[in-house]
Amino acid sequence: MSNLMEIIKSRRSTRAFKSELPPKDQVMKLVEAAEWAPSGMSKYLWHFTVVYSAEKSLKLAKAVAEADNRGPDYNFYGAPVNIIISYKRDEHHAFVDGAAAMENLLLMATELGLGSCWINQIRECCDDPGVRSILTEYGVPEDHIVICSAAVGYIAKETPAKPRKEGVVSFTE
Repeated sequence: MSNLMEIIKSRRSTRAFKSELPPKDQVMKLVEAAEWAPSGMSKYLWHFTVVYSAEKSLKLAKAVAEADNRGPDYNFYGAPVNIIISYKRDEHHAFVDGAAAMENLLLMATELGLGSCWINQIRECCDDPGVRSILTEYGVPEDHIVICSAAVGYIAKETPAKPRKEGVVSFTE
């Protein structure tokens, strides 16, 4: 099995992070991996916003929790870093481009020994005034919608593997 296939099979969503920040150069490797994802029509119109602060990540999580009725304990699993992928509103390839970039980011996190978790909740409420003001403050362009984000950091507690379902494959020659 190739190293890449091992990484694909071993990646887990981290549900508990340490508060310690990983080195900036490692975080920027994640962004670099995301930037190398394929893009529909090679447009590459995404924007990556790195929130490199446990305090600022928690501030965003609390705003999302309030906007989406998630309760006071919602905190992006305590991740000290959040990488937000946004895209110009109404762009045809926004969601598939963002998903491809996110997958590269998550796989690179595993390669570097960092935990990661795909966070969709920001997407659901990115236009809520309380959330939008924080996103704008952190650098998300005002004419962008959030596609997805990744909670990133050192793993505090390993997430056990879940059983895999049998894949459904149709193969014809």
